[in-house]
Amino acid sequence: MTMKCVYNETLISLQHETHNRQFGETRDGDRLAIFADNRAVVFVDLNGRYRVQTGEGETLFIGKGGIDEAIGRIDHAQPYTDVEIHEGGRTYTRDDYYSHIAPVVYLIAQHFDDDTGRLAIAYERRKNGRLLDDGTVIYADDSAFADWLASKVKAEERPPVMRFGDWLPVSVQRRLAELDINEEYPVEIKRGTWPELRKKAQESYLLNDGEEN
Repeated sequence: MTMKCVYNETLISLQHETHNRQFGETRDGDRLAIFADNRAVVFVDLNGRYRVQTGEGETLFIGKGGIDEAIGRIDHAQPYTDVEIHEGGRTYTRDDYYSHIAPVVYLIAQHFDDDTGRLAIAYERRKNGRLLDDGTVIYADDSAFADWLASKVKAEERPPVMRFGDWLPVSVQRRLAELDINEEYPVEIKRGTWPELRKKAQESYLLNDGEEN
């Protein structure tokens, strides 16, 4: 292994300091790439702490900011580097890892029966745009609906995304505010999704004659 020092190059403009890049330099002054084989290896633990190594096993970065920070530091030091990520005994490419940690997305629509006051729910549960499962449930009041939502959120490995096709009662909104939900993940919802889910909720209600869970 070639011995080198790693330097941070900083730009200062109008009294603002900006980290520009990182590079390696030998004792003879030869500039070297940070990742000689254009390959970085990231080890991530359950708490999001990471360690970035070269393909030769040299540790360059350690941090607590999770995979986004690790990838950002790699790309900043040497853009277009191939990244291999290790977590939980499994190995991922950059794209595969982001697919792995993508949150589950719930699409939920309601049908409310004015005569009985019962609420029918139709939902789809998706990940990376792929349907995992779907279903319908019927409840007698908003609190039961809120309890059902809470149970779904808590059962997920990571904070899920919740999208609703209808206005939610204040009691349900308050319950959701207490839960760990992913508010930042972008979700594209196809046209016609909400009418289709509402129709499923209504059909389920009629089929089961309003029988609640």
